Amino acid sequence: MAKTAGSSTAANSPQLDVVIDGTWVIVPSVNAAGNIVGVDVYSPSCGHPLGALFVTQINPNPWPAANAFYMLDDHNLYLAVRRSSGSQAGMPISGIDKTVNHCLPQKRPLGSSWDLVLAIGAGPDAWASADTVLPQTTGPSGKVVPCFSGKDAPPGKVSSLQTLSYKGVTGIDFCGAPAALQALLPSPWKGSGSLIFEGEVPYQPTMQHQRQAFTAMAGLAGLDLALDYPMPSPPPPPPPPGGAMKPMVRTGDPCGYSLIVLPTS
Repeated sequence: MAKTAGSSTAANSPQLDVVIDGTWVIVPSVNAAGNIVGVDVYSPSCGHPLGALFVTQINPNPWPAANAFYMLDDHNLYLAVRRSSGSQAGMPISGIDKTVNHCLPQKRPLGSSWDLVLAIGAGPDAWASADTVLPQTTGPSGKVVPCFSGKDAPPGKVSSLQTLSYKGVTGIDFCGAPAALQALLPSPWKGSGSLIFEGEVPYQPTMQHQRQAFTAMAGLAGLDLALDYPMPSPPPPPPPPGGAMKPMVRTGDPCGYSLIVLPTS
């Protein structure tokens, strides 16, 4: 999947970006102050082959080819992030942009219909969303129709590329990952890099395939949600202001998006 790349945070200190691309259910946990202290990322059971790759760049350009990713088995992964501050707490949960994401409160425990869960044992310092679309298309009558139906259908825009940035990183441990993937991680940690999780390697652009993804996501999170029409492709990003680098986006049709399940207050 060809992508363009950009910078989500300042690059003056050692930084790890955890990039989550595709159909995932993302569940942050917070402390009493409302700051994110960990993130669980679930892959709904929909038959998508999952992949991961580490590169020693923030927002790599060109984006790694599909055959560069290491395939992931269906089990648990744990990512421990050590930072110079020593705190597990990151940004406030309120910093997640709800205007470009499908965010729902956690009303029930998640189901067991997941293939892989990535547990990140620290909260990010920044959270950026890209590959954003308004899930509408032109129906058979020529009128604009929503792509989704059901009481839990997204009310606005959705995003399928999430970048969780950790600053001041002094080391990471990636438990459960393939040995060849772990060998790519710097030890001792130095510089910056991106750990990328692909929700499907390679992508299969069919309506049936997309419906499988959303049906699985709805079943995992207990949603009344159905895909009626294919989602539109993300538009090209506007020119960045002030010479800033472009945000990462995917080109081509999306297979899914990130559902963010927020803790109830």
